[in-house]
Amino acid sequence: QIRVRVIEGRQLPGNNIKPVVKVHVCGQTHRTRIKRGNNPYFDEIFFYNVHMTPLELLDETVSIRVYNSYSLRADCLMGEFKVGHAVMRKWLLLSDPEDTNSGAKGYMKVSMFVLGTGDEPPV
Repeated sequence: QIRVRVIEGRQLPGNNIKPVVKVHVCGQTHRTRIKRGNNPYFDEIFFYNVHMTPLELLDETVSIRVYNSYSLRADCLMGEFKVGHAVMRKWLLLSDPEDTNSGAKGYMKVSMFVLGTGDEPPV
């Protein structure tokens, strides 16, 4: 099982934004509730039940994307971060996947870890 906790965002760009976070793991996507503002607090945990060997899991990446739900455009991606290993309460720098040289697109604080059968999650 993979658990991803979306904690909060900071310095997300834009005015009157309503950010929503989509977490994509092993073909499964979960999304947070929509919040308001540039420094949203989410504190939501998503559970992904995966049936892979630890070696197969190493090849998987976790995509954390922040969208502005207020925008009526279909493509309202504000920034993303892709990670392939456990992180605990870390600030991740969001960037534009189409233009990686465009600088920071805000930050997301997340925790993520993989649990085997019978494992206890870290505190």
